[in-house]
Amino acid sequence: MRTRNSFLNFLASEGSQVLNILLSFLCRTVFIYTLSQEYLGVSGLFSNILMVLSLAELGIGTAMIFHIYKPVAEGDEALQAQLMNLYRRLYRIVALVVAAAGICLVPFLDVLIKDQPDIPHLTLIYLLYLFNTVSSYFFSYKKAIIEAHQKSYINTLINTGFLTIQFLVQMLVLFLSRNFIFYLLVQIVCSILTNVVSAAVADHMYPYLKKDTRSLPPAEVRASVKKNIGAMFFHRLGDVVVNNTDNLILSAFVGINSVGIYSNYLMIQSAVAVMLQAIFNAVTAGVGNLGVENDKDHLYRIYKNLNFLGFWVYSFATVAFMVLFNPFIGTWAGEDYLFPISVVLMINLVFYVNKMRVATLTFRDALGLYWYDRYKPIFEVLLNIVLSLALVGKMGVFGIFLGTLLSVLLTSFWVEPYVTYKYGFEKPLREFFGAYGLYTLSTVLAGGFTYFACEKISMTLGASGILEILVKGVCCVVLYNGILWILYHRSENYRALRERLVQMLKARREKK
Repeated sequence: MRTRNSFLNFLASEGSQVLNILLSFLCRTVFIYTLSQEYLGVSGLFSNILMVLSLAELGIGTAMIFHIYKPVAEGDEALQAQLMNLYRRLYRIVALVVAAAGICLVPFLDVLIKDQPDIPHLTLIYLLYLFNTVSSYFFSYKKAIIEAHQKSYINTLINTGFLTIQFLVQMLVLFLSRNFIFYLLVQIVCSILTNVVSAAVADHMYPYLKKDTRSLPPAEVRASVKKNIGAMFFHRLGDVVVNNTDNLILSAFVGINSVGIYSNYLMIQSAVAVMLQAIFNAVTAGVGNLGVENDKDHLYRIYKNLNFLGFWVYSFATVAFMVLFNPFIGTWAGEDYLFPISVVLMINLVFYVNKMRVATLTFRDALGLYWYDRYKPIFEVLLNIVLSLALVGKMGVFGIFLGTLLSVLLTSFWVEPYVTYKYGFEKPLREFFGAYGLYTLSTVLAGGFTYFACEKISMTLGASGILEILVKGVCCVVLYNGILWILYHRSENYRALRERLVQMLKARREKK
């Protein structure tokens, strides 16, 4: 059942993400050609402000899902209902805190924007973003029970359906009115409907949730939840600040237009990352159940397989971004939306280092180990802010991303695997660094060769525009993956992943 659910989760996630990427790209294209660059900047800035305010969530979601794994595995419906009641109460408190904090920020919006854009009703636009965020806390928690039962494909299908409607209606609104406020209202309505429908589906699938909507878990369970939420708050702090202060610093020290330019790079990276993350999301619940079974050797073998998979897909994505980012964005949006190649390199280095953490974080979170490195994010946040602010004056946009990269390398890069290896696998950390060093060396050598080979081939053919994108894209796929296959096709991790894929496909065919 675990493998079947993982496969269904993967198929639903991948299919939905492909559709979402296509529609979001079309919607962004319409956005670029109907509204100004400043609107892109404002959209990115306000989204990041609300992400920072979401610190009030304290990491409740991750901690609660971890605690739901065990009663799901044991079939304890009463405890599941009690945990969901607690989850609901906590999220309502979060909604009130975020709303209050967001309103308090209204007088300071001018400080966060270096050059005021010529955009009417800027405060109203911000309040609409705030309302969209606050409203999500009243129903989204119900998705957790579906996730804990390893049926995330149900949430995925609901999200995809309403996102499709959202993108189509937003494009129509932009074509007909070119009104950013109407564009936001469509997003708010679809977001609310998504969460309401997901909650209704959860109630239908697990009717015991409605039988008891008042009682809370026993005191010892609440104490454990409180402890893990306390630990997750620091991790939430690190994730939110490190991943969302770049736009705030860009807006305050470089200009709102730079936020708009970065938003296109970030949109493409995020779309690809979400699609690749589906590979890991599809098995996260299964990892949590394996943790309950306490088979550390089996866990470690799965971890090594997934870490190798993460290296392959994320290193390829990084190299592909280097090869294709500027040709693609220049052809699609125009030369005004391009960063220099040095800044593109730094953006991609941050992406690579962060995404190479995915397998480790998947196991750390699923095994509930976030207590042991709870103070790490504090140092990461301080380093990120201090380094980015210190470097932006000397290096501009490049310095902001360099500060982010250094803050991750000095903290999360080594602390997270240390905790996971020591408390999760009980293995020496040198095994992690040995694999990481080998993978990174492979990425640099194979990626460097691929980048320059793609440039040379494209120049030789005199390719430009769409033809340049196609030529470089095909060369990148063939050269980089071909080199990695030559290097690793005899490795134990490669063979294990290949066999697992064959088993999943065979099981799917037999079911049909």
